Amino acid sequence: MKSNQSTTHATDISIVIVNYNVKEYLVNLLNSIKNSKGNLIVETFVVDNHSTDGSVEYLTPRFPDVQFIANNQNVGFGKANNQAIRQANGKYTLLLNPDTLISEDTLRVMFDHMEANPNTAAAGCKLLNPDGSFAPESRRSVPTPFSALWKVLGLTKLFPKNKRFADYYLGWMDENQSGPVPVLSGAFMFFRTSVLKDLDGFDERFFMYGEDIDLSYRTTQAGYQIDYVPTTSIIHYKGESTKKENLDYVIVFNKAMYQFFEKHYSYAYTFIFKFFVVLGIIFRAGTSYVGSLFRRFTQPIIDLLILNILVFVFFMIRYNIQPSEFLEQYSTSFLTVNAFLTLFFIGFGRYYELYGLNKFSVMSIIKAVTLSFMGVVVITFFLREFAFSRWILLFGAFTSSVILGFYRFWLKNYSKKRFSQTGTIKPIRVLIVGVGNRTVDLISLIRSKIDWNYEIVGVIVQNDVDWVDRLENIAVIGRTEHVPDLVRFHSIDQLIFLGNTVSNDEILNIMTQIRREDVFFKIVPESMDFIIGKSNVEYFDDIPLVDVRLAYSVPWNQFLKRNLDFWMSLFILILGLPVMLPLLVFKIIKYGLPQRIEFYLDGHHKSSLKLWLPYEKSIWLNRYLQMFYVLIGRISLVGSPIIQDRKDVPLYYKPGITGLRQINETRLYRETEKEKFELFYVQNYSIWMDLDILIKTLFKDTHSPDYVSKSDSL
Repeated sequence: MKSNQSTTHATDISIVIVNYNVKEYLVNLLNSIKNSKGNLIVETFVVDNHSTDGSVEYLTPRFPDVQFIANNQNVGFGKANNQAIRQANGKYTLLLNPDTLISEDTLRVMFDHMEANPNTAAAGCKLLNPDGSFAPESRRSVPTPFSALWKVLGLTKLFPKNKRFADYYLGWMDENQSGPVPVLSGAFMFFRTSVLKDLDGFDERFFMYGEDIDLSYRTTQAGYQIDYVPTTSIIHYKGESTKKENLDYVIVFNKAMYQFFEKHYSYAYTFIFKFFVVLGIIFRAGTSYVGSLFRRFTQPIIDLLILNILVFVFFMIRYNIQPSEFLEQYSTSFLTVNAFLTLFFIGFGRYYELYGLNKFSVMSIIKAVTLSFMGVVVITFFLREFAFSRWILLFGAFTSSVILGFYRFWLKNYSKKRFSQTGTIKPIRVLIVGVGNRTVDLISLIRSKIDWNYEIVGVIVQNDVDWVDRLENIAVIGRTEHVPDLVRFHSIDQLIFLGNTVSNDEILNIMTQIRREDVFFKIVPESMDFIIGKSNVEYFDDIPLVDVRLAYSVPWNQFLKRNLDFWMSLFILILGLPVMLPLLVFKIIKYGLPQRIEFYLDGHHKSSLKLWLPYEKSIWLNRYLQMFYVLIGRISLVGSPIIQDRKDVPLYYKPGITGLRQINETRLYRETEKEKFELFYVQNYSIWMDLDILIKTLFKDTHSPDYVSKSDSL
């Protein structure tokens, strides 16, 4: 065998992975292991710690060569690893986190390093963050009370290269410098199996966290060497199976730190010193938890401050009160109004999920603010002792909606970090990296996601694959070696790598070259069920059932829609009359009357309107004319595209100046994709969706019609 020791092994490497509710990341990892094996004989163990996401049922048929150990309870990270370590038959054992992705050369590089260094008991490789930057926990020193103190005081961040203050992460050591290190990251620990078993694996007293430090410390204390090998690297998504902003995490993590100190250091220090160490750990736990709470509640606090401060400001304006006189004039009963406003906003905020699902929804914040102020109006109407100026409440509601709505709009569309791909006005610019059998399917799947505002800028072909010009009407704009330059040139927001077409080595190489916080990297596994990102998994599931009763057809929704059409079109017609009337007269005198345009409503019934063609040459006059047809009810502000001689109408709903399909026309290619958008609109219709579409229309290119001409379209 390959071993240079007397003991022979039928297996080169045993890989041990403990899983807890991260099956999507684990799918990616297991595929990367498959691609990294080469001619090595590898066995893989997955210990499932009683996941509730159906991990075992999902993974077992997809990876028949993997040995699954299913626990009936969460026994902890260390104990779960030990279950598989006892069964490991390989010469080496790799302890690997499920939220990692290894390179094609990782197993071979680590195997060869251990073979060439018989005195080394364990080794680790370079860890990369999901943005391609170096993860400092790739190699560390053993934590001491003083290194912990420097970290708590922030000196480690202030002096990242100082040997004293940055000792914990060995910050003075270059990330590409190989050599002995005291501690490895638990995300990747490549051990000699014999040494690992002699050490009895992990100390099971550590439920989670700290067990990697303890194992590394016991390894060096036993006289063995631990090496850092930066010639290969992996991606680590950093704790995607744990939520770090909760009390349980804080308690478990800091308890582990105390257990390590108690086990290895307590005998060397006096009671007084140990007392201060414990006090420091408690203080760190407290500040960590308070900090997480502050981050969690920062946005609600800001929203409430804006609401109440605006009420104060309008109160002073309304009654001409100087700031110095405010406390005297603003009575206790008025403060009760602020209390009611706060309570209403908290209630409606929870109802509309303002700090969860709808965190960046402009419409949701407007609804919550409006209803909160309406609630206060009702209270002050019936309880006269809390009588309050309606003028103040009206302007407070309007101004709060504008400020909070604009802030969420900015966060979602223009902040440095794009938080979401759903509901944005500014599309997320995407490059698809990898040309293979499933690239066309991936493009189609992305286009079919109605609520994903992706703009596919282009496709990148691998360096060793034949060139093609276009795929699904998307241009192929370069090879993988050009990606960093293309990202800068095209202002790309996200790179989506197609699994099993682009090697992990190429993915890691691209990530390390870009290393920008505002560029996100996502990977689609071979199954193409989902996209994996830094901290979320997005599914490609289609709607399995269609609701028989369409929301568009509900009488109340029809009433609201007609009112929106009537009053908004009337307002625009009156407001624009002084400017548009002379232009219309001039147009008629010079070019004649507009042409009559006929179109089918449902394949049988026709309707018509008069416009000047080509449409885009008189776009503002045409849209003004269309407002008249909206006013009389022939068309709607928001509806289906107006296409001449189109008889194969898949479903009927009133034609519109703009619409969900129209504002997404440039990203859609196949007719089936367009029909999905139309179906989504009538299924999920609400007056708020119409308002959202109208706002997005304002940000579209006004020099061409929203519905792109295709010879038979306006």
